[in-house]
Amino acid sequence: MIAIHEQWHPILGKELLLIEPYHYVKLSKILTPPKLSANESGSVAKVLPYIRQKVKMWGADVLRAENVKTLIGEDEEDSSDEESESQDLEKNQLSRFDCIASLLASAECTVAQDIFRTLSQFPIAFPLVMPELDEAGKFKVMLPSFASPIIKWETKPGTIIENHLFNDPFQLIVAVRIGTTFSSGKSIILNQLMASNSMFSSRSDPRAEYGIPYMINGSIEFTWLTQETCNVSLWNDVFENYYKEGTNKIILLANLHGDALDYPDQIQFLKQFPSSFLVFLMPEYSENKLEELKAQIGSEKLVYGYVGDKKKEKYTINTNNLTHDKTLKKVRMMFKEALQIDTSDIPPFNISELKLGKSFQFAEDIELSASQLLVNFVKEKTCRHIKLYVMQLQRNQQSDDGLQIWENNSQLQVLTQLYKFVLKLPLDKRRQALAHLEKEISRLSMIESSKARNEAILKKEELRKSSLVNRSRED
Repeated sequence: MIAIHEQWHPILGKELLLIEPYHYVKLSKILTPPKLSANESGSVAKVLPYIRQKVKMWGADVLRAENVKTLIGEDEEDSSDEESESQDLEKNQLSRFDCIASLLASAECTVAQDIFRTLSQFPIAFPLVMPELDEAGKFKVMLPSFASPIIKWETKPGTIIENHLFNDPFQLIVAVRIGTTFSSGKSIILNQLMASNSMFSSRSDPRAEYGIPYMINGSIEFTWLTQETCNVSLWNDVFENYYKEGTNKIILLANLHGDALDYPDQIQFLKQFPSSFLVFLMPEYSENKLEELKAQIGSEKLVYGYVGDKKKEKYTINTNNLTHDKTLKKVRMMFKEALQIDTSDIPPFNISELKLGKSFQFAEDIELSASQLLVNFVKEKTCRHIKLYVMQLQRNQQSDDGLQIWENNSQLQVLTQLYKFVLKLPLDKRRQALAHLEKEISRLSMIESSKARNEAILKKEELRKSSLVNRSRED
């Protein structure tokens, strides 16, 4: 069980079951959608079993903000507006962000990895940094659980590009704000450019009128910017031409919730990535605060947007006209400028070399030294070599000279010994090591075969075109 800090008692109660692989894979009856009352406490804990089961069955739509709302049975409208306003703070504040953060935070590391691997097939935002459940003022960095899933996109017919998240090249565009949001803020502006108007948690989410998500302040949501996640205008104006160049360098968007200057650990964390920053300056920001942010990040990495209609600057975003394309084009051009910022001065990204502030700690990693030794061996020899020249006993199952094959194959002996190290680990560690092996060997195999697969796709396209030409000649 996870002991829950009192800060999260209203949505999670005093303790929460840690979901281990046994719980996650266990067969159970199909759960019906819960219907919570509009004033019910502990709401997130009560819907988690249903959400977990839906995600396991690839029903990621359950985590869309508009669908989370349906898990609450609405009360009849109060006859008095004043009476209704007085009850707002007592209303159920069930939110998409609290649900997905709690889903991942309550899962053992191998389960969290499986959940993310499923959810990464859908265009949604994920908590890159989120609060710890059992300690106030502490944040969990989810990178160990999020590394390696494959994100794919098509640059032209027949050409598929693959990127292993946080292992292959990427650039991070970070959205932050300075000042207080009163109505339409940074997240609402960003959502206007995304495929979903509720991609990031914002004040326009269903039931947001009853309060912001409990776990949102200081958290960082992120998603990748591909044709699946961008709206048509952002894709056409900014990212289509970028990806047409054929690079496998993916662009990610991170959204820090809260005033950036209130969260120095988050800023120091984000500036270690190959990153550029979109800075949204709220109407009541001060120049002193802006200079403070410049000192932390460096002005050459920043692109400024002025929210409101008081300043007439290059990127003034009048939120009264937020649905107008003229206004949104300014935000799109901010993205375009951020994309062109040089990030080559930042060392090659390596999760293990990140420096975390006092309020940060990594989520538990599945990587163990025993499994990494085996991964290194396969990486050095290549998957193809292992299959053709090392795993000879599999290729000669009918042979009577198995012992001779074993004695003459030193690499097979090394491979077997390394695997024995993994099998001798305690059960919980062995489970992590095997999950690590599955993830890394699969990644290495995909990398090795990607060139051949792309060439096969191109040949298939060439054959298709030639057959069309031949048919036209015959006609």
